[in-house]
Amino acid sequence: MSSWYGAHASWWVPLEAAARRRFGTDLQHDYRCDHLVYTLTDLQVPGTPPTVDVRILFWAQPGYNTFGLAPEDFPRVHAEPGAASPHRHGDDALCLWSPFDPIEQRWHHQLGLLDLIEITRRHLGMERYWRMTGGHRGGVWLLAEAPHGIPAA
Repeated sequence: MSSWYGAHASWWVPLEAAARRRFGTDLQHDYRCDHLVYTLTDLQVPGTPPTVDVRILFWAQPGYNTFGLAPEDFPRVHAEPGAASPHRHGDDALCLWSPFDPIEQRWHHQLGLLDLIEITRRHLGMERYWRMTGGHRGGVWLLAEAPHGIPAA
């Protein structure tokens, strides 16, 4: 039996349950031996265009730094490829929380996929507002921002 969390229905069924009820067939999955991909089509986000496709990737052994978090608590979320944003990782994944924040201030798998999707929707709305108000030339991010980088010891 695989030790990878994504290989076990006991992990992904509770993760998906609320999101499946909410999004139905708009939420697709692709279970692989080393990763799990969720694709959500037509997520409604404030701004233009009104809908966005989202990809959420969970890796058995991520090729990126999880900063000490379990891989299931630090998936990669991609949407609107190439869009300007002050909160994206080098691979264009959305930077949705700081891995150094306390657990109550960041997403973790026990919260479920629906919660992660709602965090993504809010983030994309914030990116759009930031771009609309000037982007890299003084755009406004409407929510509190976590610092980037590794905190000093």
